[in-house]
Amino acid sequence: MTNYAMTCAKSSLSSPVARLLRSLTLGSVLLGSTAIASNVLDRVLAVVNDEIVLDTEVLQATEMEARQALANVDRDSAEGQRRYDELRRRVLDSQIEKVLIAQYAREQKVYVTEDEMRSAIKDVVKNNNLNDESQLREALKAQGMAWDAYSSMLRQQLLQLKVVNTAVRSRVTVGDDEVRAYYAQTVRQVAGDQLQVHIQQILIPVSKTAPATTIAEKRAKAAKAVEGARAGQDFASLCQKFCEDGAKGDGDSGLISRSELPVELREVVTTMDPSDVRGPIRGDRGFYVVRLVEKKDAEVRPFEEVKETLRRQLYEQQVEKAVTAWLKELRRKAHVDVRL
Repeated sequence: MTNYAMTCAKSSLSSPVARLLRSLTLGSVLLGSTAIASNVLDRVLAVVNDEIVLDTEVLQATEMEARQALANVDRDSAEGQRRYDELRRRVLDSQIEKVLIAQYAREQKVYVTEDEMRSAIKDVVKNNNLNDESQLREALKAQGMAWDAYSSMLRQQLLQLKVVNTAVRSRVTVGDDEVRAYYAQTVRQVAGDQLQVHIQQILIPVSKTAPATTIAEKRAKAAKAVEGARAGQDFASLCQKFCEDGAKGDGDSGLISRSELPVELREVVTTMDPSDVRGPIRGDRGFYVVRLVEKKDAEVRPFEEVKETLRRQLYEQQVEKAVTAWLKELRRKAHVDVRL
């Protein structure tokens, strides 16, 4: 069955908001979760100003997240227990953040109106291809979740979204100069990742632990190959003469992406022009001599075509940082006593 207890409006939730809400289980709520909580001796895991976070609520949220996050992990193993404990701590931190946000909302008199709740429920109905609210109620009931519990959870989510929008999002702006700088950075990255090169190479193998005299001898041999290539000698013939890596032939790579090259050669070929010869280049395997045959740059879309997409991406990145900083400040000013 489809999980109907989901975010109220997918399109409106950004990654930072989703991170804030990660411990709110908006999927199906299984009956087993209630059973877990009822069999645990409750205790206080954290005090946040004048409010408490209970073991039961953290355990329930942790168990529901673990169903996905640790689905393929043996929970009885030492590694499984370690990962579960890490997840439990993250869930506790998330619960503390939610309490802080709710307290901030009360201080700032931020509330969720009944009109906003009705609109959110309509969004849930629409996003799940249901006919009306009554069908949503039936779906939740079939999954073991009471309507009041779901409404409370949805209201909490909407409140967090409103607070983040008010306290953080409204204060983040992205100027044109920032977008242009981001475009230039993205172009450099894309060009590097998608650059295709056609090279010929000679490898003179030598271990990094070889004696200094041996390393010097191999370097000199590679230098002779460079000298011959730059003098116009046929590179395939030079490869036959100098290669020691067991792959004689003509040393021709064909057209490949830059990422397929040995790490030591990637930056070098980026700055080369066709017919350039570079070397000796020290690598993990030995000394390389490289001749560039052809280079094809990545196709880059014009700035005007992508600027608004980049603006949105940059905005979300800045909001993410702003939310993180805001939460840290909120927590710094609060009295938080963690007892996990």
